[in-house]
Amino acid sequence: MPCIEQQSLAEHCTILILDEHLQRFPFESMDMFAGKAVTRVPSLPFVFATLMERESLTVEPDSISYVLDPESNLSETASNLGPALNNLASSRGWEWNGVIGEMPTPEFMTEILQREHGMFLYCGHGGGEKFFSRSQVEAIMTSRNDGVRGCRPPVVLMGCSSGKLQSVNCPKENSTSQRYPIYYEPEGIALSYLIAGSPCVVGNLWDVTDRDIDRYCLTLMEDFVKGQGDSLAKCVAEARRACKLRYIVGS
Repeated sequence: MPCIEQQSLAEHCTILILDEHLQRFPFESMDMFAGKAVTRVPSLPFVFATLMERESLTVEPDSISYVLDPESNLSETASNLGPALNNLASSRGWEWNGVIGEMPTPEFMTEILQREHGMFLYCGHGGGEKFFSRSQVEAIMTSRNDGVRGCRPPVVLMGCSSGKLQSVNCPKENSTSQRYPIYYEPEGIALSYLIAGSPCVVGNLWDVTDRDIDRYCLTLMEDFVKGQGDSLAKCVAEARRACKLRYIVGS
């Protein structure tokens, strides 16, 4: 995904194109990429489409929306991140649009995912499929009449395995049903957002601990809105410093 910027500054970005076997590995956490902007895409057309559909890849920091603990069973995440995000915004005179401890309406999700120069942050279980499914995400792709894909903001999914892609017909481990199996291409909620038009999706490749991912999330948002113009990809790399288990949770 292109390096989404808060402000327009030139920055080198490494783009990884990984096949179905390599996409499960956290190459971005390798020491050679420490502190650098690294992203991954399924194929080059995703990059070209994003650049062709947008005049600018900037985010307006006062147009951030979030959903925290929609299933109302991560009370510590809600009680820690809710006030922290509110303070982060209010201290700069912004009013972020957020839903905490309850399921957002489809209308809420559709509106914020079509907003230009915004950002959507989700903190909860998985990638939020329980309140906004993959089919609903992908339906936004055709919501405009000008031929441009409808999902506009970068998406940050801070849930377990929110960025994991897996083939729907991949057999369980130690399965002997097929000696030479043929799998479908890996898929997941992160890919659905990219297909719908989101220029960038941040997610986790596997399950994570709630306290560490909360620290990571808050550090990521603080770094991104502090006004130094670092890209989202660069902030993703720098925020790993907040994790106690940076090679597990911060990958």
